[in-house]
Amino acid sequence: MDGVEIDAYRLYSNFYSRFEVAKYYIKDLKNAKYIVSNLLDINKKYDYIIWLLPFVSYEPLKYWGLPKRFFCPEKMLNHAFSLLNDGGQMLIINQGKKEALIQKELLEKLNLNYTFLGKIENKFYQFKNDRFGYLISKF
Repeated sequence: MDGVEIDAYRLYSNFYSRFEVAKYYIKDLKNAKYIVSNLLDINKKYDYIIWLLPFVSYEPLKYWGLPKRFFCPEKMLNHAFSLLNDGGQMLIINQGKKEALIQKELLEKLNLNYTFLGKIENKFYQFKNDRFGYLISKF
């Protein structure tokens, strides 16, 4: 299991970085890796990909303080899909209806086979903004 994150050293409100939190949670998982990198630099193949809150519109990327060169949602989605093995699946979770709609448009533009999962509910944690999911299959 690999986790890839481009902004690993961003601090949470408790002053721990994403890197520190991830390392804590995977410390006893011998086959888990946390990779500080741009997804576009990853070339390994996967059976399953879970992609949480991809930047599909520019404003959130700007808000997070990431350089504009990292805003390439179509290229990122196409690359992520290319990382799937045949028969693989990718779960994408978007934040808010607007981003979910943009995600749908990207999936359709790239002619990817997807299922809209609708609003994602969490019984243990209340998200500030609604989350919506897509399941993409590679045949």
